Order: sequence, then structure tokens, then C-alpha cells
Amino acid sequence: MTYPMVDLLTWQGLGDLVNRFRTKILRLEPLNSLWAPSLIHRAKIPYTYCWSPALIPKPKDWGPHIDISGFFFLNLADEYQPPPDLVAFLAAGPPPIYIGFGSIVVKDPAGLTRLIFDAVKSLGVRALVSEYGHCSSKLRCRGWGGLGAGTVPNHIFMLGNCPHDWLFKQVSAVVHHGGAGTTAIGLKLGRPTVIVPFFGDQAFWGRMVCAAGAGPEPIPFKILTAEKLAHAIQIAIAPEATAAAAKMAERMGQEDGAVAAAKSFHRMLPLKKMRCAIYPNKLAVWRIRRTDIIISSYVAIALLENDLLKAKDLKPYLLCHRAF
Repeated sequence: MTYPMVDLLTWQGLGDLVNRFRTKILRLEPLNSLWAPSLIHRAKIPYTYCWSPALIPKPKDWGPHIDISGFFFLNLADEYQPPPDLVAFLAAGPPPIYIGFGSIVVKDPAGLTRLIFDAVKSLGVRALVSEYGHCSSKLRCRGWGGLGAGTVPNHIFMLGNCPHDWLFKQVSAVVHHGGAGTTAIGLKLGRPTVIVPFFGDQAFWGRMVCAAGAGPEPIPFKILTAEKLAHAIQIAIAPEATAAAAKMAERMGQEDGAVAAAKSFHRMLPLKKMRCAIYPNKLAVWRIRRTDIIISSYVAIALLENDLLKAKDLKPYLLCHRAF
């Protein structure tokens, strides 16, 4: 019953946009708000969810029209050349912790930076702290508050732009906001993960990481303290979480999400309802009135030119109405 409830809430938020797109762009009739929320469920519209089945297996009550492919990844590490000061920092001690919150806007960037520094100091570990975030002014800031190099302890390196598929190989654990892509690459590389969700689906990814044993319970940013962050990192770098993350990486290494998703897309295409009944290599765009015969423009022109069909006998065939 939760599925139709979510569909109803989704339609209440997006229904006007859907109908505007249907009427203005697709030239279709608007959907009635009474039955539109259940349309996708009733029509069994195919879905492919691009997350790892090793992290979130397909629920047993999901039908064959729903697939889970695996995460998608870009290989950016091969073209990246790290700056000399970063190379020197990594070589000067054991693998550090990575801490970064992407482009999240915070009201007190300097306070967040101090919180991170305090947590790292209390643990006695080294850390790479991403210095590129967004201040509340939406201008790109260094260290969430423009802190100068002289205020950064020796055991912390303020990190600039760096591809995660290279960076996460250099660290022992990662702390981030829980974006889907960041979560994915961290787990793929076997890194135990601490997620500090700010909004949206970030808490969901935090719960999934915790359920897999690859990290602690997510800590919502609103209640984050230096003590809570330090405790979460302790859990992440413990042998249990490290082993669970390594096991997750092994299972994800057997997946190829992009290829699986492409295969899923083609497998779900309703080809029988897309092909011309007379010339199957052509896409059907017309239906002969009072029949279920669908034909391509190529065939329609041939039939019209040879007086085997009249224009009034043709009706546009809308695949989105009839395919499923």
C-alpha cells in the first residue's frame, strides 16, 4: 500500500508539469487526477534502477518490468595528475581519512571547518578535507570559510578538485554528504563510509551503507558535533566496517551497471507493438482505422499511392498510449 501512497504524493507535486508536457509538447490529452497516480503501476511501465544489487537487492514484490542494473562509473583517474604537495602529504604517513561535502550550502562554513578539525584531532588521524564547497553566498569558497593555510594543522591537507576514483584509493575511509555517486564510488573501492546527510535521498544512502555494515548510522547535519563525527569515524575504521566494505567492493566489482542497464532497456522495449505489421524493420506510426493493424510511413505511402488505402483510414499510432 505504500507504493500507491507515494505515487499519489508524487502526482500532487508533479502532475501539473506532467500534463503541461503532455498537452504542449506531446499533443496528448491531460491525465485525470483521479486515476493518473496509479497509471505507471497499472501499465507496468519498465524501470531500471541504477544502483548496485549488492548494496540493495531487488525486493521480492517488484515485478519483472523492474530491473536493478548496478551503478554507473566514469574513469577519470587515468587522466589525473595530483599536485606535488598532495603526493608529498600522502607519502608522509598512513592513509588519511577523506572528509568532504561537495557543493552543499552551509550557514556557518567556518564553524563546520572547526568541527571537522576538532574531530580529526581527537582521533589522532590524518585527513584530507575538501576545501571546495559552497558558502551561503553561493560563491565557491575554500575550506567552507576561506581559512588560510597557516590555520591548517600539519595532519590535515586542504584538498582541491580531485576525481574520487583516484582520491578514494589513497584513503582509509570516507566521510561525505551521501550523494548517490559519491556513495557508489566509495563502496566500489572498498572504503568504509560515514554519511552526514543534509537533505533528499542522502539519508537513504546512509541507511543502506549502515545496513551493509560498511559504516555507522548516518548523522544528520543538523545534529552533527565533533564528538559524534569522531565516534562515527571510529566505527568506520574499525575492522568490522573495513571488512564489510571490502566484501561489498568485491561483489560490486563483478557488476557492470552501464552494460546491464543498456541490456535492460532493450529487453524492456515492446518491439511487437513498435514494428510495422507489413514491414517489421520499420517503426509503426499509423494505425488503420477499425483494425489493430499498425504500419510505418513507408508502407502507408505505398498503400496510398496504389489506391489500396485512403488517408481517412489512417489514424496516428501513439506508442505511449498503446505500448504497454
